[in-house]
Amino acid sequence: MVESANAQALGIGRLAWQAALAGMVGLALAGPAAAQDGAAAGVAGYDGADRMEKLAAAAREEGSLMIYTSAPVEDMQALIEPFEAKYGVKVEVWRGSSEATLQRAVTETRAGRYDVDLVETNGPELEALYREQILQPIKSPTLAQLLPSAVPAHGAWIGTRLNVITAAYNTSLVGAAEVPKVWEDLLKPEWKSRLGIEAEDFDWMATVAASFAKEEDGIAFFRKLGESNGYSVRKGHTLLTNLVASGEVPFALTVYQYKAAQLKEKGAPVDWLAIPPAAARVNGVGLSRTAPHPNAAVLFVEFELTEGQKILAERGFTPTNIKVQPLPADLQISVIDSAKMLDESQKWRDLYQDIVLRK
Repeated sequence: MVESANAQALGIGRLAWQAALAGMVGLALAGPAAAQDGAAAGVAGYDGADRMEKLAAAAREEGSLMIYTSAPVEDMQALIEPFEAKYGVKVEVWRGSSEATLQRAVTETRAGRYDVDLVETNGPELEALYREQILQPIKSPTLAQLLPSAVPAHGAWIGTRLNVITAAYNTSLVGAAEVPKVWEDLLKPEWKSRLGIEAEDFDWMATVAASFAKEEDGIAFFRKLGESNGYSVRKGHTLLTNLVASGEVPFALTVYQYKAAQLKEKGAPVDWLAIPPAAARVNGVGLSRTAPHPNAAVLFVEFELTEGQKILAERGFTPTNIKVQPLPADLQISVIDSAKMLDESQKWRDLYQDIVLRK
């Protein structure tokens, strides 16, 4: 079963999201939480030769698993269905925005409600959960196969895929000769009122700005672009990509590459391009220290890092297990530092508000 919610429905606004990322109050785990914490730690830390056999047997006894996620429903189902078929473990999913997913996990844990086993969302939100002492590191031999930047040094959460942010354009409305090769090409007058952008991509702006000779030059570029040609702001990467396909937005600066690739594969007049470096968000998974089904949870993580990587690749994602799926040779990627972005989120949110949203 997949349950969906959004931040407004939960009464979660931007201030609540910022409060969560700032590290609200340290958690005091005691009583039942401490017992569950110990169970999760024991399961996550076991590295014996019979690890997978023990996990599978204990997961079948637990019988179920609860995941809080911000991933699209269809993408989660593509992972869940083969996992359930292989291990006989029922997976329940609650879905919300990345902000709502973070807030729900923090609020429930602080209130002594221990429903969630795994949190599957963006890197900065997972980093915030780590700082709130909600996540339990998993000791897995599979980690050695992953892209190093996908696993933070503290190991409290694991990057499972990269959401590579690229541009996308409608091939019926944008000619091959018009396609920009460098960022400054977008300053040409023919791009006026033709550019779309997602409403929350402040971390993308930070990464692109850092690729200029000076960060200040990058910020100045975005100001000039907004003043000369303007931004059509839309909420949601999937929505923005669909608007490119429909022709309402001829050229989008920030879409998830996999979604544009999916639409192109289905025959939509869409293509994508990456002006290097392409910013990539780490999307990952973290085990709750108070997980009620720790064996099933760790087993799902192992599945997602191995067999699941092929499934993600087939759906157009960029997997982090480079042994299963090497990174595209023709795509220069700059992985967004989740911890740094968490620390600097206010700065870049304010800049994004001033440069993009107010325009």
